[in-house]
Amino acid sequence: MRISVKQMGGWNCYAYCAEEVEEVHWPYFQNGYWWQLGSSFIKTYDQAEGFPSCAENFARFGDLYIRKSLKLVPAPWEKALNRWMDAVRPLNLSWYVHGSAAMALWGLAVEPRNLDILLPNLSDMERVRELFRKQTLFPIERCGDWVMGGGGELFLDAPVSVYFHNSSQEPFDMGRLEKLIYREETIYLSTLEMLKQDNFRYGRPDRVQLIENRLRQR
Repeated sequence: MRISVKQMGGWNCYAYCAEEVEEVHWPYFQNGYWWQLGSSFIKTYDQAEGFPSCAENFARFGDLYIRKSLKLVPAPWEKALNRWMDAVRPLNLSWYVHGSAAMALWGLAVEPRNLDILLPNLSDMERVRELFRKQTLFPIERCGDWVMGGGGELFLDAPVSVYFHNSSQEPFDMGRLEKLIYREETIYLSTLEMLKQDNFRYGRPDRVQLIENRLRQR
């Protein structure tokens, strides 16, 4: 698999490219809305906010980012969480951990391939975008009418998804979440019920079973 950034002359845009991808890995790119051309995939960008620096970051870290996302090499999500916490602490932002990393923090037997961070306030997006300009691979931008208001992807030793709740609603109620003492700090993470619903929606019965077993132990 060869990873690169190319200028698509006929389309007047730039694209992230993954060439000679083994078929077993095609679903990763298809689910990420990459365009498929045979055994190659492209993801195009046209004047996205901060894209020039994102392209430089992808050229540097893109190969490792994708290999860790595919679980071809380990993804040190805890190291990524530590780096995230140290970076955002001065901004005093509200945020919480979701996805497989939240499951791992609950003590469930999963191997996260990334770190999912959710923020309740879309108004914080510009501050986060500026803070992580040198670590952003997929531009942090508005998501239109999607369930989230905006988001993007970072690389902090492991892939990090950063998304903001929808701006058409009130900021997400952090009181619905669980609290955990991590590195002598209080952090928030998704509840077991939230994680169960999320994994059920994405068709992951093995993870649903893990969560149900943990719920019975409470």
